[in-house]
Amino acid sequence: MGDSVASGEGTLYGYRYDPASQRWVGGNLNVIWPGPYPHCHDSPDAYGTVVAEALHARLAQFACSGSSFESGIEGPKTDYLAGVTVEFRPAQFGNWATRTDLNHAYDAARPDLVLITFGADDVDFTGIVKACIENRVEHSIDPFVDLQCTARDPGPTVSRDFTARIGALERDYATLIQWIEARGKADRHVPRVVFTTYYDPLPEGGGSCPDSRLLDTQQVSYLSGELTVLDQGMVTSIQSQDERNVAVVDLIDAFNGHRWCSTDPWAYGLSIYRLTDPASFLSQAPFHPTPAGQRAIAALVLPAVHRLFR
Repeated sequence: MGDSVASGEGTLYGYRYDPASQRWVGGNLNVIWPGPYPHCHDSPDAYGTVVAEALHARLAQFACSGSSFESGIEGPKTDYLAGVTVEFRPAQFGNWATRTDLNHAYDAARPDLVLITFGADDVDFTGIVKACIENRVEHSIDPFVDLQCTARDPGPTVSRDFTARIGALERDYATLIQWIEARGKADRHVPRVVFTTYYDPLPEGGGSCPDSRLLDTQQVSYLSGELTVLDQGMVTSIQSQDERNVAVVDLIDAFNGHRWCSTDPWAYGLSIYRLTDPASFLSQAPFHPTPAGQRAIAALVLPAVHRLFR
């Protein structure tokens, strides 16, 4: 259940990393994503599939790229295509408090284990990065424009979409835990639950390479710190519920040694975007785990699963 990390976004485009140029090459934007909800970009490389295979279990995949608690988990995942609101998939869970948009496929699955990753879309992290890049370009053209997305000047986008929303997001984690337990009790089958936080794909030490050059080194350091804030808030909120059936796996350091600018990054980078190829900007791969990154997430999730079931 969850967002683009849980769905496996980016893994089916077919990008390859070239260590010599430090760029992502190849890729097919016309790839057909599996149904029944192809707009969700669900992939067999997603960490949930890897975990299920290791446990010899059956996976019910409900994740959908771009999902937030409100749009995707509690309610249907919708987006705008050509100016029209399109429903990508029904709610992954539904609102248990009001008994609306309940996902009956979830009930039919009667899960023993629920894997959950969400939060980055709730604070519009992709929009924040886009605003940071645009500001960096403006600053490079006109030095009188303040460089934003820094500790000195976070900028209005960070303040509006991250700082102002983080408290509500932490409450949503607690709400979903309570709903899963209540729904399980009603079905006389309460599942174990494992949340994952977010890995940091940004180069260690604020390094610069084709994957990060659209951002200033100060912005890279600041965004890395904001990811840590997001993860710490998630861990605190989930652990405060004191539920013996719930665990949270902190992934902030999961890609250490394999971040951008390394010889083998486990997350797709911004070098996928090429000014000579405007269509490349339609790719949703940047920031998302490669198949190796998804396997690394699964390797950290599995010990938590074993602890819960013991």
